[in-house]
Amino acid sequence: MQVCKNKNSGKYFIYIQDTGNDECLLITPNVEMKSVRADLFNEIEDKDEASLIADGLIAEAQVERLRQFEKDSSENNIENISYLLDQLSPYELNKVKEIIRKRSELENQ
Repeated sequence: MQVCKNKNSGKYFIYIQDTGNDECLLITPNVEMKSVRADLFNEIEDKDEASLIADGLIAEAQVERLRQFEKDSSENNIENISYLLDQLSPYELNKVKEIIRKRSELENQ
């Protein structure tokens, strides 16, 4: 799990992504999702989720919020893909099917 430590408070925030303009999207210790200035935090670190919780550095509620965000993002991506597929011509759709078939074959090797 990617986390970063606030330079002022010393609290850990769950890192989600950069949002541009030197800001990043984080899940705060108060379980809020916020875009904040990246320079307020130390470097992003990869840490073990279980250890972070056990050490009291993040709360389970923060992790639950992250999982909900990931689920919502995934569902939104699927809806967007479905919409885009509906916009394709039969030729374009066949090309997409061919790409998917080739990728599937590569994964099964």
